[in-house]
Amino acid sequence: MSEAKEHWDELKGLASEYVEARIELVKIEVTEKVSRVLGTIFTLFILFMVLAFVLIAFSVLVGAFLNHIFNSTYSGYLIVTCVYALEFILLYIQRKKVTEYFMSHIIKAIYE
Repeated sequence: MSEAKEHWDELKGLASEYVEARIELVKIEVTEKVSRVLGTIFTLFILFMVLAFVLIAFSVLVGAFLNHIFNSTYSGYLIVTCVYALEFILLYIQRKKVTEYFMSHIIKAIYE
């Protein structure tokens, strides 16, 4: 009888250790996935910021070039602004698709 009790106690101890190990493994996996997603988000944020500076400089350059072509002080900048306004309107109209696109990539990154 005492041998069965010893085996039972040993089995309970092993089961307890297994559950603790699984909990620790899940914590590590969640930490890895969250850090991967946050790292990707921060990297993309930095890349988008650099791209924004390049786009601003390019926009000023195109505006100045169009000003020169049209022999005007402001026409080129107005044209560039209208292009960006049109882009904004199109993105606003398609905002659900854009949101779903980014959501699918975030979910994919979490489950990789």
